[in-house]
Amino acid sequence: MEKTWIANLLPQDEYREKRLLYFIAEAVFILGVSLFLYLMVESFIVEMDMPGDRMALLCIGFLITYTTLRSTLTGIEYPDVASEKRYQKEKRLRIYSTIHFWIIFLFISILFKGIPSNLEETFDIVGSATFAAIFFFILNYLSLKKSYKKNKDLLDD
Repeated sequence: MEKTWIANLLPQDEYREKRLLYFIAEAVFILGVSLFLYLMVESFIVEMDMPGDRMALLCIGFLITYTTLRSTLTGIEYPDVASEKRYQKEKRLRIYSTIHFWIIFLFISILFKGIPSNLEETFDIVGSATFAAIFFFILNYLSLKKSYKKNKDLLDD
């Protein structure tokens, strides 16, 4: 790929870079079709009256979510995990990184919301951090498992 500013945000591995660009292109295409359909429905059928800031957040959220889920579920994130030993080591690292993520999320939540003064605020902060950490772990674990299976199948062939 030609070196542009976007190249700094992409993986260094050529295969992963190409796949990620495909996923981004798919997301943009789906988003473009969806926005066109929204425009047609909003213009000719029903007045939906969605504010621009919500529409922008929805579009950005869709791009990020689609690209993340596609790259996670295709198994391209861990190209070097092909043995059981490496898989177990990487799984342990994912658990540790999830714990670190939980602690950082908890700390940042306390910085923004302040130290909780009652049980409800404590549950709100700890619960959201825990939910985010569980989601983070599930995504990482699915990606690791899919990558391991894909890499093992490639070695068996």
